[in-house]
This record gives sequence, structure tokens and C-alpha cells, in this order.
Amino acid sequence: MVDKIKDYWFGILLFSFSAVFLIFVAIVAAAPHDDLKMRGFVPCTYQMAYEVNFYSSQSNISGVLGAVAQSYVCYASVMGEGVKLWWIGKQKTPWANYFFRPDTFKIPEELSEPFSEELLKANRLDDEEKHEIFESYQENQNKETD
Repeated sequence: MVDKIKDYWFGILLFSFSAVFLIFVAIVAAAPHDDLKMRGFVPCTYQMAYEVNFYSSQSNISGVLGAVAQSYVCYASVMGEGVKLWWIGKQKTPWANYFFRPDTFKIPEELSEPFSEELLKANRLDDEEKHEIFESYQENQNKETD
């Protein structure tokens, strides 16, 4: 057994880090990111959205990647806070602070109305027009190659 660990230690280490990271990403993806009370991962997500919008408007790819990386650090701190609160007995489970039923703003059905038929048919690229546009594009391409 020890010989196997000595031979495959790097693969075991790489697999362990990959598995932990994938579980972390799955937890973040499954948790709610929109809540009126700003609980759980919501502040991290809003901060990331703001920074990604800011850096992408400046065409700063390193800033965008840094904002995404910083949001995952924030997600990890929320998870760590959950474990800490669970350890001292302030919540029932370690994930109670980021797995919850979110409170969202819902428009009551009596105040909303369905889309009008006119709006649903207001497609600028109907099927016939799509074919015309595609055919004219193909004709232009054929003229350029000739």
C-alpha cells in the first residue's frame, strides 16, 4: 500500500484537488444567487457582476478574470463562515447560510399580463425573410469567390 502511494502520490494529490474544486463549483452553482435579504452568496455575486461589467467595459480581460477569481474567494469565505457558525452552534448545518429558500421579488399575477399576440409575432426575421437574407448572403459569398 505504501509503495502504491509512493508511486502515485502526484496523481492522488491532483485527483484530490480536482475533486474538491468540482464539488466546490457544484455547491456554488446549486446555491441561490438572488435574494432580497442579501444572504449567502448574493453579495459575492453582485460584487462580481459589478466588477465584471466595469472591467469588460474597459476591455480589461485580466480584471475580468481577477473579479471572477475574487468572487470564488468570497464564496469560499461564505462557506467557511457557515462552518464556523455551525461549529459554535448558531446554525443547524454548515450549509444553512448559503442553501436556503430565497426571498425574491415576484409580481402578483393580477398585476401582470400575458404578452400580446402582436408582440409575439413582432419577429423581424420571419421564416421567409430568413431564407431571403441567407440566400442574398450566399449570393454575395459566391460573387466574392468568383
